[in-house]
Amino acid sequence: MRIGIVGGGVYGTAIAYFLKEIGDPEVVLFEKDSIGSASTGKSAGIVRHHYSHEIQIRFAKRGSEILAELPDRLGTDGGFHQNGYLIIAGEEDEAQFRHNISLQQTVGVDVELIAPSDLDEYVPGLRGDDIAVAALEHDAGFADPYLVATGFARKAEELGATINTNTPVVDLEVEDGEVTTIQTAEDSHSVDFVVNAAGPWAANVANMVDIDLPLKRYEAKVAALSASKSYSPEYPTVSDIGQGLYAKPEGTGDFIAGGMEREGGHEPLADRTDLEGVTNTDFEQLGAMIEHRLPRFADAGVVEPWSEFITAPPDWHQIIGIPKTMKNFYVAAGGSGHGFKEAPGFAESIAEDILGETPSNELSAYHLQRFEEDNLFTGGYSDGSRS
Repeated sequence: MRIGIVGGGVYGTAIAYFLKEIGDPEVVLFEKDSIGSASTGKSAGIVRHHYSHEIQIRFAKRGSEILAELPDRLGTDGGFHQNGYLIIAGEEDEAQFRHNISLQQTVGVDVELIAPSDLDEYVPGLRGDDIAVAALEHDAGFADPYLVATGFARKAEELGATINTNTPVVDLEVEDGEVTTIQTAEDSHSVDFVVNAAGPWAANVANMVDIDLPLKRYEAKVAALSASKSYSPEYPTVSDIGQGLYAKPEGTGDFIAGGMEREGGHEPLADRTDLEGVTNTDFEQLGAMIEHRLPRFADAGVVEPWSEFITAPPDWHQIIGIPKTMKNFYVAAGGSGHGFKEAPGFAESIAEDILGETPSNELSAYHLQRFEEDNLFTGGYSDGSRS
């Protein structure tokens, strides 16, 4: 079987790797730019398991397990570092928070509730007087998304996959509900199966086979910061549900922070030219959030800001599987801003599914048909990207 994969982000490369590792079909991947050059490469790389649905926790848990296995699997650690994930919430989110923690513990995530008064024992100066509930995930951490994606691509290539970069797909030829040919600007490639892992352009690829994916693109804004006090890489990543703030350490003592785009809700964007980047207003908002929650680091200056697309369906959960009008066109799209950490877990199950094996984690809840059947995921928090 010859499988063509469209997209060289973490989903496409991880699926290519698992297809070769599990079943060794012929795999050809097409990336219009370089590996991990869009949403994957600009991800903050946070690895956590705090979700409102058990199945999503299972995929996140399997994803972090695979990330921990990268040295044995790929010969690289992908920058994976288990510094922990400290999540906090106010009274308005306490019930959902405790529900999520209970789900995590059911699944086997190593997470414990901690007293808000003890927060600064984990991150010095972390303010907790207005916090109702807090928890620490011990096995959580962060990774380098670019190193993870390129690591999967390199290993897939070593196992026999063909990785084509700077090769945009311009059309897909279909006969009787089956994709037969992938057209690039230069060549035609016969295929038996296609995986659409094109990230922000997944809907465009689906349109080539007359499939309408309900995906929208939003802007996520991030800044690398440096304060007079070092944010140790051993401090846990902090996630403040109420403010939307997150702060993740870098190995240098600097830290990455974001969440300023959450205020007022995410606005859909039509094209890359609509990305506005991190504005002075965003910096002011981010600075205010840090001053409130992490006053020890309130003097932080900007090292580097960036922004990129996140791509999400209406319920902010992935779309996975073959649409009912197709036979061999598999969708793996809609990471919704939290997809990086789950990608290895999804990729393993997707590869198993494509190869006719029982997926390690059940995928049926993520099928495109859920939007017709009104069987959507429900977000536990008001911001969809937090799920």
